[in-house]
Amino acid sequence: MKRLVVCCDGTWNNPEQEDNGIASPTNVVKIYNALADQGADGVRQLKYYHPGVGGEDTGLLDSIMGGAIGMGITRHICSAYHWLGSNYEENDEIYLFGFSRGAFTARSLGGMLSRGLLDLRHVSPDHSWPRVKKAYEQGYRIEKATLDSWAESGWEFFNQRGKTPIHFIGVWDTVGALGVPDDLEIFNFFDDKEKWQFHDTSLGDNVKHARHAMAMDEVRSCFSVTRWANAARHADALELWFPGVHSDVGGGYADCALANGALQWMMEESARFGLVFRDGIEATIKADPLGVLHNSYRGAFAKLRSRPRNIIAMIPENHHCFHASAIKRQQISPVEHPAYHPTRILEVGESATIDVFADTRWNKTHVYLPQGHQFTFSATGKWQDSKDSCDWKGTENDELTVGDVIRATFSFLGKFENIFRKLTKNQSTDFLGTKRVEQLKWFTLVGAITNDVGVNNAVENDGSAVPHQYVSLAAHETEPLQINSPGYLYAFANDVWSLYGNNRGSVQLSIKRVA
Repeated sequence: MKRLVVCCDGTWNNPEQEDNGIASPTNVVKIYNALADQGADGVRQLKYYHPGVGGEDTGLLDSIMGGAIGMGITRHICSAYHWLGSNYEENDEIYLFGFSRGAFTARSLGGMLSRGLLDLRHVSPDHSWPRVKKAYEQGYRIEKATLDSWAESGWEFFNQRGKTPIHFIGVWDTVGALGVPDDLEIFNFFDDKEKWQFHDTSLGDNVKHARHAMAMDEVRSCFSVTRWANAARHADALELWFPGVHSDVGGGYADCALANGALQWMMEESARFGLVFRDGIEATIKADPLGVLHNSYRGAFAKLRSRPRNIIAMIPENHHCFHASAIKRQQISPVEHPAYHPTRILEVGESATIDVFADTRWNKTHVYLPQGHQFTFSATGKWQDSKDSCDWKGTENDELTVGDVIRATFSFLGKFENIFRKLTKNQSTDFLGTKRVEQLKWFTLVGAITNDVGVNNAVENDGSAVPHQYVSLAAHETEPLQINSPGYLYAFANDVWSLYGNNRGSVQLSIKRVA
């Protein structure tokens, strides 16, 4: 028996990457480097590493296409499968690790192994690679395909042609993002989702132990986390929230105190189930829950939409959903940042008042709305859309202005947006110049409940997340809002996504729990 360890790196990641001239490998590289050649029990450990999509030295175009839309992920899955088929023996233990799209690669590889593993130990490369390609195209991509439907006579498989067991799978902040994400609008029309949608986001029953470290503070919409759809039903699956953005959890920054916490956790969890690391290596990993929390929503990404993640209320009753580092950071927030995820749950009759700024796309209220509770809302003050002033009910009032004419023109365009949304089945469609929430009035105060509208598996394999629940708060001034799917409440003025810079002022929102 031996241990086979597969390590799949994230988007644009490789062992040589640097951050301002400082080596900044991801946790995938670090865990690969930390592995011992064998354990005290004499069991050998073989390891395999693959750079992330866009991270290989295969030319500029491949780097751009791989990093932007995940092109090349099929080759990565097949390469890891080929390595396993060439090295595996009955009763070996398989460990899979991955970050970002590499996490998606590792999870997809697990799904492919559930369809069987070709025995390639005595097969020449000229014959083994075509077999792997056929296993992927006809055995994995086709739902409910059987070995007899595609495997040729004489091909050998492990485990009596059945599912290949995976001893442990550990991933950091899984991102699908295959194909064209929905927030790239018109380009999404040309995306062939059939190429990506066959990947299964559920854990197979061939996986014995599974761990997933997720980033609490990542807001890039096209980097929405892909959770295991059936984690709650699996015998031993654990998904925990960690402080930081995507690479604060999976690594890739030179200042990696937060990422090291997620690395330590993954090493501890995998070691519990048999994986062995080099003596003394743990002492070299310095983690700090109060370390630097980076801003990933910058540069080109800042031109795309953002989206807060659906996180359960960060209160003592839910501490089992959060890593200790997240709880520590909430208790002792660093002075460089505001209080970390303060959470308020209102009692019946209790109110909270928050300033909502017109130029802010996501105003945090820090109020969590539990399922079954009912709320009413009111607001005072006025804010401005360019030169037009209005209250929280919006600019569509009895006063006709030049701004009203412009907004009416864009509302006409919004009708085509609805048609496009139906044609493409892209619920995130938002044409340039149209309102963020087309069915609600211009500049009305919108409440966004970060609940994925109650959808269990809220992220498509192209990385596109379903929109959160949007509510006109003015519509619930007297008629209570019943919460069917819980989440944190954010608020914003319903304006064009790209034009918040010309907004001014704020309104004062009051939230009252009535039942």
